[in-house]
Amino acid sequence: MESVTSNRQLDMEALKEPRGFLRCLQWFFAMLAFATCCDFSTKLGFDIVCKDNSQATTMVTTDITYPFSIDHNPPFKFGDSPPCGIKFGPKVKDQDITFPGDFSSDAQFFVFTGVITWLYCFASIAVYVFYSSNYSDEQKNYPKVDFVITALLAFFWLAGSSAWANGLNGIKQVSDPDNWIFTSQYETAAACFKTTNDTYVYTKIGECHATSRGHFGGANVSVLFGFLNFFLWASNLWFLYKETGWYKAKQDQANLGNVETDPY
Repeated sequence: MESVTSNRQLDMEALKEPRGFLRCLQWFFAMLAFATCCDFSTKLGFDIVCKDNSQATTMVTTDITYPFSIDHNPPFKFGDSPPCGIKFGPKVKDQDITFPGDFSSDAQFFVFTGVITWLYCFASIAVYVFYSSNYSDEQKNYPKVDFVITALLAFFWLAGSSAWANGLNGIKQVSDPDNWIFTSQYETAAACFKTTNDTYVYTKIGECHATSRGHFGGANVSVLFGFLNFFLWASNLWFLYKETGWYKAKQDQANLGNVETDPY
């Protein structure tokens, strides 16, 4: 502990080197990635219109927010008066409108990756700036640890970004009510169920149509930030590898071979 403390000195030059400069970029874009994912929200909505124009239209909406467990959203309750005065059949499990889809695991893994890499950037920058002599000593232990962790986090970014992109595609499907409100006869949105003849089972229903299919600009940006982070972390591996004892040993061996084969 004493030797580590004694080697502490401020060295801002490390941030001008590729490994330091890229680590600062990684810190910034990791923050953007998980922040845009957590901050993203949208909503879906649809109207249930009665054939009898004198009856009120039922407007159904729900918010879609992080962590995107849409099936945990509160159901839309009709109360004692179902829309258009319809009477649900005995097999209907839930007369209220419930919402499908749970994409929390994809989103939470992406955010977890962003947060741990953001924190690791703080730690590694501190080593670069305050313990640069330990980073560049003969044993080269710090660079090896840095290289292995960077490779692991690059893999996490690839996996997390792919998972979040897949989850976002599912959210887009659910946010368009036309994809699910006509297909469930006994739950979810039973009032809007259509037969194979494209007619409503409950004949008092005139039309069910989407009013909001969501907007996904922020979510799309977060996915792009995720893959950009993977590129940054993967690109940094070469610069970190050159700092390790593995690279140094390989270079020394190559130089020794050149000396032995030189006749002069």
